[in-house]
Amino acid sequence: MSNSKKIISVTLAAAVLAGTVASATPAFAWSKWHHGYGWAPFAVGGALALGALAATAASGPDCYYERRPIFNRWGDVVGYRSVPVC
Repeated sequence: MSNSKKIISVTLAAAVLAGTVASATPAFAWSKWHHGYGWAPFAVGGALALGALAATAASGPDCYYERRPIFNRWGDVVGYRSVPVC
């Protein structure tokens, strides 16, 4: 797994954990006065979506970008472009 995938997976996992804690705290605090669910179902849905996204990012193929030269018609290098290599 590449570094960028690890960073994305860890960041999404931290966001899911933070969303879980944040959704539980206000729902408990407001439970005395408010008899609805508030925004907790949306937070849980968002946490599930972020978890699915993290799982998808972690299981993808190992691709990277490689710089390749661009040639003009006489064979001279005129620049470089990034090309995905899987």
